[in-house]
Amino acid sequence: MSLPSELAGTPVAEHTAPRGLQVYRNLHLWLATGLAITLVGFTPTYFLNLHEATWFQHLHGLSATLWMGLLVLQPWLATRGRLKRHRSFGIVALVLAGMVVASGLAVVPFNIENAVSGQTSRVASATFLYGISFVDLVTIAGFLVAVLMATLSIRRFEDHVIWMSSTVFWVLAPALARLIFFGLAFTVGVGDLTLIDVVFWTSFAVLAVLVYLMIRIRRAHPALVLAALGNAAAWLTEPLGNSETWRAICNAVFL
Repeated sequence: MSLPSELAGTPVAEHTAPRGLQVYRNLHLWLATGLAITLVGFTPTYFLNLHEATWFQHLHGLSATLWMGLLVLQPWLATRGRLKRHRSFGIVALVLAGMVVASGLAVVPFNIENAVSGQTSRVASATFLYGISFVDLVTIAGFLVAVLMATLSIRRFEDHVIWMSSTVFWVLAPALARLIFFGLAFTVGVGDLTLIDVVFWTSFAVLAVLVYLMIRIRRAHPALVLAALGNAAAWLTEPLGNSETWRAICNAVFL
């Protein structure tokens, strides 16, 4: 998440952003919304139950939360001219990205084991656990691609910013789905809704934001298109969750 070398080497006054970055001056505020959704969405199942979480759930929760926090911090530092600090945290970002990917992969076998052992419920059925495992794999792959592309495009700062900012859409959906589900549970009730339903409809909200951004920048940037396709994978949760072929693949690979 560091700036390209040509910008990094541009002499600027202390706390003055290089020319061209001012358009992103308020980006950190939008990304802070993603951090808030993450914190609130995972509070009932993780932050209020830290003693019950496994080590890889702690690793995943900590790394994902720190990643969202770093997404807020980095554009704030860059647009305020604090480039040396921005570059330093760029190295931290690569380490965190690896932790997010590794811990995310560790969650998939956990879901499959719960599905096979019968540790399910009406809300989180075996169909959901098998189906969401596919979505998780797509999300992890998409997140990794976005981080790699952001790193490779470091000399083109606009592409760098969009690729890196797009990573929020790869980690936002699970938190948003939980926020909506528990919000309904604590207010009007969930009725016959399951997590399959919530994940399905949540994807439309994320897709709407992505379409809005593409219209706003007047460009179907590959980072946003890829994030849209990845979030659309949520529509396959139920059909793949019921697929005997996909279940057999999951059992063979993750058990």
